[in-house]
Amino acid sequence: MVETGHKFHDNVAKQVAWAHWFTFFNIVAISLISLRYIAYSGLADSSLGIFYQFLSLVGHFSFLGAMVFGILLFPLAFLISHNLTYRIISIVIATTAITFLIIDTQIFRLYDFHLNPLIWQFLQKPEQVEAIYSINLHYISIPITFSLELLFSFLLWKKVRKIQSKHIGKPIALFLFAAFVLTHLVFIWADATQYRPITHQKSLYPLSYPMTARTFLTKQGWLNEDKLQRNSLGQAGTNQQQLNYPLTPLSYAQKPTINANSNVLIINVESLRADMLNLNNMPNLEALSEQGMNFKNHFSGANNSRQGVFSLFYGLPNSYWNAVTENHIAPILMNEVVAQQRPIGLFSSIGFVHPEFLQSSFSQLKTIPDVYYSKAENNIQVVQQWVKWAATQQAGKPWFSYVYLEQKNDHLFSQATHRTIPEQSENLSLYQSQVATIDNQIQRLIETLKEQKQYQNTIIVITGTHGQSFKGQNTNDELINGSHVPLVIIWPDKTPKNIYRMTSHVDIIPTLMQDIFAVTNPANSYSSGQHLLDNNVRQYVLSGDIDNYIIYETDKITQFSGNGDIDSIDWQGEGVGKAGNENEFDITLLIDVLSKLRRFN
Repeated sequence: MVETGHKFHDNVAKQVAWAHWFTFFNIVAISLISLRYIAYSGLADSSLGIFYQFLSLVGHFSFLGAMVFGILLFPLAFLISHNLTYRIISIVIATTAITFLIIDTQIFRLYDFHLNPLIWQFLQKPEQVEAIYSINLHYISIPITFSLELLFSFLLWKKVRKIQSKHIGKPIALFLFAAFVLTHLVFIWADATQYRPITHQKSLYPLSYPMTARTFLTKQGWLNEDKLQRNSLGQAGTNQQQLNYPLTPLSYAQKPTINANSNVLIINVESLRADMLNLNNMPNLEALSEQGMNFKNHFSGANNSRQGVFSLFYGLPNSYWNAVTENHIAPILMNEVVAQQRPIGLFSSIGFVHPEFLQSSFSQLKTIPDVYYSKAENNIQVVQQWVKWAATQQAGKPWFSYVYLEQKNDHLFSQATHRTIPEQSENLSLYQSQVATIDNQIQRLIETLKEQKQYQNTIIVITGTHGQSFKGQNTNDELINGSHVPLVIIWPDKTPKNIYRMTSHVDIIPTLMQDIFAVTNPANSYSSGQHLLDNNVRQYVLSGDIDNYIIYETDKITQFSGNGDIDSIDWQGEGVGKAGNENEFDITLLIDVLSKLRRFN
């Protein structure tokens, strides 16, 4: 029976007043605990970035505390008239929330993820992964937290009237609300101006979704994306300590390799499917592959061109993309090329801003004099300019060249909407026509090397940036074909053969570093890959983008995201792991993947 009259209202008023201060106490507590996120991620790169770290901490967790009060504690004050019961329920809610926060800070320290359904599976099976034990030890905090909550709730209940009389509640509430609003306003500005010390904090705290308005500002004409990108190229890296890359300084064999004076030519074709390498679609490359090593089961490190190029040059997963591009960290491959003073020729009909070549792979080259940047509008001009550049190279002096060949209508193939069968056929026909043209352009590059008598002294790497699907984005077909690309390597002193083991773009850098530059470090000290001719059969290769990761195994493909979504299909596109526990995903394998995503942090 619900009690009415002044006694009921007075009781509710006291409970609500107590709940206000109990919430404030917990906001202070969770803010102090959340300092661990800053400790694990490191302070921002500027005073404004550091200010935002603490401002957003206060604003974000004040908002979460207010949500708990508004959704749970406030309504319960009208439903539960017994004061002790109300306070005990509030204490249980607060203890549960703080316990999850403590566990989340440990998850963040280990894997750079926040607690989600996928991570929760780890906590259910601690026997599989030793690292989980250190997380489960945090459960000891439950009785300690409960005791402290009980103590402070008792003191607040006794002193609530006295605290209320001081009239400090409104100023505190206004301060916390202002911190919350200012957090989002500052992030809108930082996102619009690409102020990296703030934008890289987007996922620092759990359940944090800072507001952006770049699309709106662009539509209003107040923001120019191209100008913004050019401005970001001029920003020097300010926090290269975000990455420990390589893990140890590179060491070299005393005796140079037999390939030390070989030229290196990397031909990267935009969105080139693996099944296009055949006599019908690419007859020239198919014939050329018989003279070299043809990797039949090769995968790009990404399902898009930006991170696909990144994985090729760095040998790292896409989780390092932001740290590299924001801080203009050069790949060790290009550092070696520069150290050897090799002439460098870079050729791309889409320029060097998109993808962010100049912020990543070629970031250190703007101060190097002997670098040629092409200024081409299409693949034909790219090939023409490369032919002229190659003709100017001195005999006996090894050079490095990168050629990016675009798919002119790639935007049509990458539309998000699902396509009808006629639309798929039309796109496939157009795509095959473009691929045939690109095949002829690759052949022209090879013929030039032969004419200039450089073919026998050039290591040629030909591959795709990523694959392609004609059935639309977010489909099983995209999972199967989005990263599967051909890889053909012409290596003069290596035996031509077909290789059917699973290989990845991240394997290219260890191969070049060891066999050309005589680097003796283990491959895992500077990449996530292994030597392409290493016969150790890997359990999986990793691909995807910076939001979703794809694990390719011999029998299935698994996609998972940072928010905990996970799904597996077989190579025919049928779902697996849904009928029962016999196909449950291997948590140990996933932990290994997560460790790779954090290894160089």
